[in-house]
Amino acid sequence: MTSAPLLNLRLKLADDVTYQSLGEDSDTVVFSLNSGYLYTCNETSAAFLAALDGRRTLAEVIENLWQQYEASREDLTRDMTALAGKLLAEKLLVEQD
Repeated sequence: MTSAPLLNLRLKLADDVTYQSLGEDSDTVVFSLNSGYLYTCNETSAAFLAALDGRRTLAEVIENLWQQYEASREDLTRDMTALAGKLLAEKLLVEQD
């Protein structure tokens, strides 16, 4: 899936997915209860996951992140879209109707 269709999706964490910060200035752990997938992510990715509420489009979430972090809009869009695509494929994210 290319990034353009992804940007219009309203995404949220799957019901079996949880995440927890390991502390200030530490990574965040993402865990899928059904699959057993365990990932770590950085501060930006953790903020991205927290913002995926199923109400805002991926483009809106990325725009909000861009305003918070010192990254180019293009880099942030590319990285977060790639992450969303991977997490969708692994069923850690789901599309909200």
